[in-house]
Amino acid sequence: MARPATAAVRLLTGEREPVRLATTANILLHGLQAIDGVPCEVGDRVLVKHQADQRQNGIYTVSEGEWFRAADARTARTLQKGTTVHTQVGSVNAGRVFEFSADEPVVGSDAIAIAPFVPPDIAEVVEDVESLRDATQVLKDATEASAGQAAASAASSVANAGQTAADVVTTAANLASAQAARDASLYGKGIFPTTTAAIGFGIVGSGAITAGAGGANGTFDLAFTGGAGSGAAGRFVVAGGALTQILVTAPGSYTVAPAFSFAASAGLAGAAAAVVLGTNVAVGQYFWTEVSSGVLGLYTVAAGPVAVDTGVRASAAEVIALIGSRTVGPVAIAGSVGGTMVSNSSVYYWPGSLSTVDEFLSSVELGFGAGSGTIHIVFAHVEGDGTLTLVSEQTIPVVAGPSSVNSGLSILKPAGSVMGLQRTGAGTWYYRAGAIPNGESEWFTAAVPTSHTAKTIGFTNGPQWKATFTGEVGTKARAAYDTANDLVDVVGTDQAVGWPSLVNTGTNTPANYSVVMQTPAPADGYITEVDVGASGSGAANIHVIQYNGDLTVNVISTHQITLANGVTEIPLSIPIAAGQYPAISGGGYRFQNSVNPQGIPAWIKAAALSNGATVASSTQHRYEVAFTIKTGLIADAARALSGDTQNTGMSLLADADPNGVVDATALFASAGAAHPNPYVPPGSFALTAMPKSGDGFWGPGKPFVGGRRFFVPARPSLFNLYDGFRAKMAEHIANNDVLCLIADSIGHWALASNGPAHWFNRVTQFANLGISDDEPGMTALRPSSTYTPAFYGVTTSGTVSTGTRGPLAESIILADGAALAFTGAYEQVDVHYTQDAGQGSLDFAFNGGAPTRPSMLPALWRSINIPARP
Repeated sequence: MARPATAAVRLLTGEREPVRLATTANILLHGLQAIDGVPCEVGDRVLVKHQADQRQNGIYTVSEGEWFRAADARTARTLQKGTTVHTQVGSVNAGRVFEFSADEPVVGSDAIAIAPFVPPDIAEVVEDVESLRDATQVLKDATEASAGQAAASAASSVANAGQTAADVVTTAANLASAQAARDASLYGKGIFPTTTAAIGFGIVGSGAITAGAGGANGTFDLAFTGGAGSGAAGRFVVAGGALTQILVTAPGSYTVAPAFSFAASAGLAGAAAAVVLGTNVAVGQYFWTEVSSGVLGLYTVAAGPVAVDTGVRASAAEVIALIGSRTVGPVAIAGSVGGTMVSNSSVYYWPGSLSTVDEFLSSVELGFGAGSGTIHIVFAHVEGDGTLTLVSEQTIPVVAGPSSVNSGLSILKPAGSVMGLQRTGAGTWYYRAGAIPNGESEWFTAAVPTSHTAKTIGFTNGPQWKATFTGEVGTKARAAYDTANDLVDVVGTDQAVGWPSLVNTGTNTPANYSVVMQTPAPADGYITEVDVGASGSGAANIHVIQYNGDLTVNVISTHQITLANGVTEIPLSIPIAAGQYPAISGGGYRFQNSVNPQGIPAWIKAAALSNGATVASSTQHRYEVAFTIKTGLIADAARALSGDTQNTGMSLLADADPNGVVDATALFASAGAAHPNPYVPPGSFALTAMPKSGDGFWGPGKPFVGGRRFFVPARPSLFNLYDGFRAKMAEHIANNDVLCLIADSIGHWALASNGPAHWFNRVTQFANLGISDDEPGMTALRPSSTYTPAFYGVTTSGTVSTGTRGPLAESIILADGAALAFTGAYEQVDVHYTQDAGQGSLDFAFNGGAPTRPSMLPALWRSINIPARP
């Protein structure tokens, strides 16, 4: 039975008394039975939430006969929307919180809906994560296509590049856009082999997708069959064995539409989508085409459609330079073999590094010694008179070796600039004596150039370095692709493993029968759900398996679940590492004997799994089991929705003293380490420190740190109130804002017996916890009314009276010989006073010291700062 204080808190917060169990399926509301894998007893409170007739849902008390609704859950008021209830035990629902979502239901007449409780801030984050996942996948697909095109185009002829080069440019500029939005927004449409191809038709998209089934998951190159034309390119995505997305990256030129081919995804059957043809370049848009060898002309499309030459020309080599890569440096790299050590501080340039377009340095190969070191990179602009002006310089680490390759760079070399290297003295760098190969020359300056520094030209003793430069578009496309991949890793993936459409018909698996799905986790994550088709109740085990590569397995972890008649969706939160496999054992779940149209492979064993167990690989049967594996933020969101992160940890502080007598610091620290969201039950708890600034703690309880109230949210939250409040105040401090907190007389002093207990003081104490021990200003020290000096812990002696001075026109007047005193441990005390002419003087003393008399000042409201010590 709850204490009266506890019941009052629950009534005010819309929280019902906890239930012992919660149902996982439709049940008969009669007699003793097993609920969520646990036998119930007479008097147990059970949350019934899966009834076929939702009017029967609610909180019941168990009896040997008919169950009856609990006394605190029989009316619309007690089951109203937002009411929550905690579950204590059970295979699936232990520690979870559920919420009633029907608006004032009439008990017995209206449907009563109950769902897992998700705090608003978590729900918003989950929605944001899911949106981010979708946007990230589009970004990844687009950048993957762009980077792939850039790489392919760099090695292609101008004719081949004509179909793809400018589409790389436009795609790279619109990385995160969907294909249709991208095509609609482009002003220039790319490079085409002829004007006829440009104003003709190309593939602009796809029709409705028929997903098919059985395919290998991943992103694949799109193929085209039939039709009349060529030049199209694209990618497609298969997830859960089905076609989910088509991205056309180059439209090509067609007079008759081809058909999509998805053969690159092995096993994909039944997938289809219609090819949509459209005008490659619409009226008002521009395109390029080759007008003479190596020269491109810019055209626009007028009504007709007709291609109109604008007269603008560009070198095809310049376009290729934007997307391609090139290596500069004629000297062979061999280090000390045939090499001589560079001993001066000159900067050595290869003239071939000069380019008319921006490039990025992606790697440097050096002839270096046996030890690692550094090299100084210099970029200099070539002026009209041939002199050099410094653009930028940077020192990079260099690995050891006669052929020291330092890749992964992305340093901008602006158009019109050359690159040079300078010895730093860290490590040994070599040059090769004799003539520079191929009759090429080198440039060098005695030091890093400044402005219009003269250079020297040489034809011998070439330094051992080569540089690889990548065109601006190619670099940005690759960088965007890498960024997209990084985003995918952080945001995470959602992987379905097993048969996609489960049923509870077929044949029961034998007792202890084990099935290991042969699809591994793509990255570290969680098994967040298992769906199982079964004909009745029973127990099964979910395993995380390490496959040893020789038809043997090791069991990493085991978790028990309860099966029920039908297809049951069971939320889980089981850690699984990259490369590990999900498995089920225990029997009682269904399979389709010798029916497996998708050929989903599994390792099976007609016995329980154990370390070193031998399994057999089979595609003979289809098992009515499907796992969901999620990684990254997607996994975190799923765990939040299922209640794993915030709806458990209910009993971790059950042993803490709710009367605030016995120190609970150790119990709070243990709870914070054991669970991300410990529940603080009703009561007051004495602490000397709050773990993790209160991160994750929630509930109606009141922790007091050193006697100061530490506020925790009433509901689970992703954030703690302390850091959130200080962050909000920091904004106002930075802007030198003045904040006014408004309340009436009741709100101002209600329930406050003294100054430190005043609500505003509670807030300032909380905000400054662990930083300072501030008290609010003593704003009403008049000896009359409610707010006397005694309210603030101030005592007076001698004759005092009420005055009207001060910022609030409320003050205390000290007559001759009167005194005012208080005690406390402070770093500084601010005293504000008015001293009228001819009215004597004030003495100040602290820590038992001698009185201090401030100098006589004009009769104004003034203050004095007294540095105090504890």
